[in-house]
Amino acid sequence: MRRRLWASLACLLLAGMLMSPAAAQAEARLKAADCMGMTWSVKTKLWDRDLALVSSDSHTDAYRGDTPCEVPLPVLCLKKTGLPVPPGITPGFYDGWTGGNSKLSAPVPGYALYSRAAADGLCASQFGAGWRMGEFHDGDGGWGWWAFGDPIRMWTAIDDQPANPWNTNTGNAMTWTLRAHDWGRDLTDFTSDYRTNAYSGDTPVGTRLPVLCLRQDGRPAPPGIDPGDYYNGWARGEAKITPPTKGTALTSRAAADGLCASQFGTGWRMGEFHDAGGGWGWWAEGDVGRFWVAIDDQPANPWNSAND
Repeated sequence: MRRRLWASLACLLLAGMLMSPAAAQAEARLKAADCMGMTWSVKTKLWDRDLALVSSDSHTDAYRGDTPCEVPLPVLCLKKTGLPVPPGITPGFYDGWTGGNSKLSAPVPGYALYSRAAADGLCASQFGAGWRMGEFHDGDGGWGWWAFGDPIRMWTAIDDQPANPWNTNTGNAMTWTLRAHDWGRDLTDFTSDYRTNAYSGDTPVGTRLPVLCLRQDGRPAPPGIDPGDYYNGWARGEAKITPPTKGTALTSRAAADGLCASQFGTGWRMGEFHDAGGGWGWWAEGDVGRFWVAIDDQPANPWNSAND
């Protein structure tokens, strides 16, 4: 059922783009083929600015692809405008500067990306003229690049303040962001940042954002993670995020918890500000920032499978 819903979403996202018979055949081949596509993840985000480093990681296969095309993931979208290098960023081969802004589309299965033009068109239809699918070498090197933008911002609950969609007095609700992704492991640090307002909310509840979900099972902290860190402790579980959801749909904590459970199963609920025993942020297992990204000089894109 969920796969059919994602397929329907992909069709809606590509609405207005007339699919030629050849394109329709290519998408059909992707659905039938043993299709794989390449993915990247968010490596880190600067604490006090909307600057994110997106990158390959231990999961990425830039030669054959690494993720089945039936999996729904966002598309990494980029708009290059020649922006100067921000203070504190030193571009290199592995973490170059794009001179632009990045965003993530709503999740789509890889087979919806039946050509580079379709992928670019999806970004343009979501975000406007000049937006296209991000590519491996957009930082003038390879393996990763910086751009302006907060790719992973999400609704997060707080139990002791009226800053949730269901109890806000201001029309705004609290959000967190993904601060860092452990390079070699699927460990992610979720946290408040300069935008977060834990007392009166920071984002209009009509905004569509993912919901941060957590399943706590008491697993021990991995090496290198301090479970007693008040500001970035260990949540003793696994995190995932839902597709973007209007805050107005989160009419109660039970509704938010139910959304997580309906997406991911029994034991899943909305993540909360104090889930590591402190506040302001916490680590959990799970790579929530994974997305489709293009590569021009290898056959590791979903549409390459369609042309085999």
